[in-house]
Amino acid sequence: MSEQEADLFYENHSERTIQDDALQRLVTFPTVIVTSHQAYFTDQALENISDTTVANLTAFEPGDTLVNEVTLAMLH
Repeated sequence: MSEQEADLFYENHSERTIQDDALQRLVTFPTVIVTSHQAYFTDQALENISDTTVANLTAFEPGDTLVNEVTLAMLH
């Protein structure tokens, strides 16, 4: 999902008109179905997510360095 899509998906917008010219044009075509981006939902991506999660838990338990840790300092 791109930054431009963030406010368009994962919420029910059926009661309002979405103010996005490109999306409005796309949905006028009878051969277009609009869905949110699902690239993460492949077998390889799910396996990578699982492997990373297990590695994080394995490192966390004995107090090892967490190579994937995100801290508040990183977000600023």
